[in-house]
Amino acid sequence: MKRYIQYIYITFLLIGCSKDFIEKNPLDGAAPGDFLDSKEAYRSALDGVYAVMKEELTAYNMSFLTVTESVSDNLLGTNEGFAFDGVDRDIYPLAYGSDAFQLEGLWRISYQAIENANTIIREARGASNPDFAAYLGEALALRAYLHYNLYRLFAPAYVSDQEALAVPYRFETDALLDIKPRSTNKELIEYVLNDLEEAERLATNEANSYRISLTAVRALMGRIYHETGNYEQAVKYTEQALTDTRYKLVNTVEALEDEWYYDESDEIIFRIRFDDSEGNVNAAMFAIPIYFSYPFNAPQELLDLYDKDSDIRFPVYFGENPLQPGAYFPKKYVGLRTVDEASFNPGTADLKLIRVPELYLILAESYAKLSENTKAITALNTLRTNRGIGAYESGSEPLLDAILKERRKELVFEGFRFTDLKRLEQGFTRTDGSSMSPNDTRYALPIPQLEIDRSGIEQNQGY
Repeated sequence: MKRYIQYIYITFLLIGCSKDFIEKNPLDGAAPGDFLDSKEAYRSALDGVYAVMKEELTAYNMSFLTVTESVSDNLLGTNEGFAFDGVDRDIYPLAYGSDAFQLEGLWRISYQAIENANTIIREARGASNPDFAAYLGEALALRAYLHYNLYRLFAPAYVSDQEALAVPYRFETDALLDIKPRSTNKELIEYVLNDLEEAERLATNEANSYRISLTAVRALMGRIYHETGNYEQAVKYTEQALTDTRYKLVNTVEALEDEWYYDESDEIIFRIRFDDSEGNVNAAMFAIPIYFSYPFNAPQELLDLYDKDSDIRFPVYFGENPLQPGAYFPKKYVGLRTVDEASFNPGTADLKLIRVPELYLILAESYAKLSENTKAITALNTLRTNRGIGAYESGSEPLLDAILKERRKELVFEGFRFTDLKRLEQGFTRTDGSSMSPNDTRYALPIPQLEIDRSGIEQNQGY
C-alpha cells in the first residue's frame, strides 16, 4: 500500500505541476548578470530569490522544517505511512550522514539563493538611484537570514562554542567559484548582524508578509540576539517589532484554524508564499491524511503539556490518528486551502517563518534572564491569555521553566525545538529508545558530501 501511494505521489508531481512552475527562472526574468535598472527589475529579482528558496521539497518548501523537527523530541515515529521528503527514514532515526539528500538540498538551495541575493546587492551598491535602497535592504536581510539558518543546521550552538566552525559566509564581492572557508560561529553571527543592521537602515514596511519587511528584520534581530544570549538587544529589537500594529495575537480556535489551515492571519510577520497554481504538496509536511499516511505522532509527554479543554492550540496543532486510537498526529501544517482529494493532492501551505507569538516568548525569556520578572510575566501572560489558558501564577513553577514550556507548546512543529535543545544544552530520549545527549555532536548536522568533494571544507565532528 505504501509503495502504491508513493507511486501516486510521483505521478502527481510529474503531471500536476505546470510547465511554468517547472521551468521557472531562478530570478523570474532578471537572472544573475542582467542589468537591474528599474524598481520593477529589482522587485522581480528579489521575488526570484524567494522562488529559489521554495523550488524544491528539500529547501524552504518542506525539509527546512521536517529536518529540524525530526532531530528533536517533538515527533514519535509510527511506521504508518511515509513522509514525502523521506525524513522519517533518513533523519528521524538520528543516524543521518553526509549523503542525506535532504541536507544536500538545504545546503545547495540556500547557497543558490544567497548567490542571487548577492547579485542584487552588488548591482544595488553600484546604483546611483536612491529609490533602490529598500531593495538593497531586503537583499541584505535575505542573505543574513539564509546564512543564519545554515548556521542553525550545520554548526554547534553559539552559546556553547563561539569558536566552533559554522558555514562559509558568501559576500557580493566573492566570485562565483571562490572556495570560502567555514566561518566560526562568532564570525558568522557578526556578519549576519552587520547585514541586518544595514538592512534595518534601508528596509521599509511597504512589503507584506510574503517578503522581508522592516518589522521582519527587527524580529529576526531579536531572535538572533536572544539565541546568542544578548538579552538586552533581544528586548530592544523585539519591542520595536511589536510596535507594528499590523500584526497581533489571535485568541479563538477559529482564528488559529484560519492561520494554520488557510494561511490567513495577522500573526504572520514573514512567510514563504505558495500560490494555488504552483502545484505544490507541502501541506503534507508531517502527515498526509488524504493518503491515511501518518508517519509521526506527537509524543504523550508533549501532549500532556496542554490543557486540552481550554487551550485553543490543542485542537488546531494536533489531530486524532485514525489508525491508532488515543494517539494524536501533528496537524499544524495540514493545510486545507488547496487540498484536492480527487487528485490525491494534499495541497499547499505557506511556510510561516516569523510569527508574533515568538516575539512575546523572546521577551518573556529575555526579561527573565535579565531578572526583570514582572516584565517577563507580563509578556508570558499576554500569550497565555490569548491562547485561553489564563495567567501564570507566581510560585506555581519556576518562571523560566514556565516560559520554556510555553515556548515549546506554541512553536511546536516550526523548527525551533531543535535549536532550543541545542542552545539550552539539553538532550532527549524518545519512547522508542532513540536519543540525543546534551551537546551531542549530531546537533551539528553533517556538511553534505558533495560540498566536501567540491570545496574540501572541513566536515563536522562525528561524521
